[in-house]
Amino acid sequence: AEAAEILQTFYLELRLRAPSDGTPVTARQLESLVRLAEARARLELRTDITANDAKDAVEIIKASLVDALSDQHGRVRFNRAGGKSTKRSKTKLFIEAMNARSSSADSAYFSMGDLHALAEELNLGIADIDGFIEGLNIAGELLKCGRLYKSASSDNNVGSQRFFRSREA
Repeated sequence: AEAAEILQTFYLELRLRAPSDGTPVTARQLESLVRLAEARARLELRTDITANDAKDAVEIIKASLVDALSDQHGRVRFNRAGGKSTKRSKTKLFIEAMNARSSSADSAYFSMGDLHALAEELNLGIADIDGFIEGLNIAGELLKCGRLYKSASSDNNVGSQRFFRSREA
């Protein structure tokens, strides 16, 4: 009973604190709290959930929320523009800018310096641009061709068309 009260109190507090235009707090968070508390009890080979299990579950969720909703400066933001979704939107913005640049230029390829300049122009606020670019390469968003990079979703194949035309001649 005490464990259920701890979980319920935390869940209701989360719902009260979450802004209406931000990340919604749903019954899924409550279910997660219960599952974490149950798992904590099972770790100690118990079937009953204690208050300590509930407190541990609350601490895990708090740490998870801080990680997921923190901006690049470590401030917790409950709006959707906060943490992990920002990384996705930065990736999308960066790739779209690469695609736009490559369609207006005569080459779809970018040097590391070009990519750094693009990230700065877009004011993405990325501290480790090299790590960001490497992550995009690993995720398959960027293709690394020697020392140059190309967007995997680029419609502009000018560089490869030029390469194949020169081989045919």
